[in-house]
Amino acid sequence: MLRLTLGQTAEFLIVTLNEKRTLDAGYYLFRFTHQTTKEVVSKIYNFSEDESDFQDRYNKFPIDTDTEFQGKVTGLWGYNVYEQASNSNTDPTGLTEVEQGLLKLLPATEFSFEEYSGTTNFKVYNG
Repeated sequence: MLRLTLGQTAEFLIVTLNEKRTLDAGYYLFRFTHQTTKEVVSKIYNFSEDESDFQDRYNKFPIDTDTEFQGKVTGLWGYNVYEQASNSNTDPTGLTEVEQGLLKLLPATEFSFEEYSGTTNFKVYNG
């Protein structure tokens, strides 16, 4: 499961895409779909944008969640990655899927509980 935090400008998607890749040169279409709202976020990377030191083992792509997920709902997202020859197509129809999984998008600030310390008065009936 991938974990990203909303509002971050320098995070990474670390995935394993080369196992099922059939194209020598091309682009990856990352398509994120929120599990509840069904909102879709698409991001395209050139194969050469892979920052991994060991590309046969894993792939590493930078992502700016402040830009890509701006105004989107946090929570659980599904993701699918497709290979393609186009650098602009965001429709996965007819493309070869190379990976799928889950992404947990965390809020920019964690929820914190507030405590109240007030006095409590009880009325008791003795009758």
